[in-house]
Amino acid sequence: MAVDARALSDASRYRGIGTYVLQLLTALAGQDAVEVMAVAPAGVDVPAGVVHIPNVRQAPDRWATIEHRWRIATELDRAPADLNHSPGLDPLRRSTRPWVQTVPDVLPLVDGDPRFAVERRRWRRWAPLVRRANAVVTFSRHGADQVRTQLGVDLRHVHVIPLAAGAEMFPDPARRAASDRPYILYVGEFGPHKGYREAAAVAAALVSSGLPHRLLMAGRLTEVTRRPAEEAVRAGAGPAWRDHVELLGWVADVAGLYQGAAALVVTSRHEGFGLPAVEAMACGTPVVAFANSATSEVVGAGGTLVADQDVDAMARELVDILRHPARWETASAAGLARSGAFDWKATARHHVDVYREVACA
Repeated sequence: MAVDARALSDASRYRGIGTYVLQLLTALAGQDAVEVMAVAPAGVDVPAGVVHIPNVRQAPDRWATIEHRWRIATELDRAPADLNHSPGLDPLRRSTRPWVQTVPDVLPLVDGDPRFAVERRRWRRWAPLVRRANAVVTFSRHGADQVRTQLGVDLRHVHVIPLAAGAEMFPDPARRAASDRPYILYVGEFGPHKGYREAAAVAAALVSSGLPHRLLMAGRLTEVTRRPAEEAVRAGAGPAWRDHVELLGWVADVAGLYQGAAALVVTSRHEGFGLPAVEAMACGTPVVAFANSATSEVVGAGGTLVADQDVDAMARELVDILRHPARWETASAAGLARSGAFDWKATARHHVDVYREVACA
């Protein structure tokens, strides 16, 4: 099987799609039923057991995606494989062999924010390409419904395969005890839908309640996104936001952040899966989230769900969890139990089942 592994080398490696590709390749390398070839630029580290087929990219910045889309189909087809897998955000233009396409979400098609205008136009062009794939993988029932309604894909060709937390995500009480000042955590790269303002407003409410917790926000910030991220936080927490909110940017040891946090807040208004919630639950960190999109089905009984965009309700639940050790322990145990429903080995096996079905059709 030939996989487009671009997400290991570009900005996607800082986001959930990069985690998906890396963890999937790692888990597939342990499956006897499949030989995996990753097409990615020379110099990129691929997991052990995966054959690296290097390619060359020369276009800078915004032209890089255009160059990739024109070259990757041919590069995949040249690999000595039985089928191709395109796990990125953009589908293949063509494939001379059976082809599996992953669609994490189609947010620009369901969110009218003008900042998604360019991506919205792309998805409208890409919809016919997705319909050509022999199978489509998405991460939640919510995602499957959007693939059907927004892209017109027959549900018979759609496979829901959830993601999971990595092996580095596990409870570490020593990290939490060693924190010099207690904190709640937000994980997610800034975007119009990510709820930075709401998370900051929750942090301000905790301060008003007398709790000492600050909010740490982990997620890549670029020259383009830093200013709107800071403006969103200021809008939520007020002019003194720097006193109780810290924008960390991208953090390599995000597991350590989960393990040291008193709780994770999920304030995004739309997720195709919501990997941070599963990662926090696997670390025994209580999760409080807005009930929307795939977040509701992923968190389930493993966390506390409040009405979508209800900052006051989220703050009340957090105050109660943080002030009452017994409730905190109950919430932590519920998250650990829920995280057990997600496993990368199982995710890899389900992908192999899809590959076999497509290759043998």
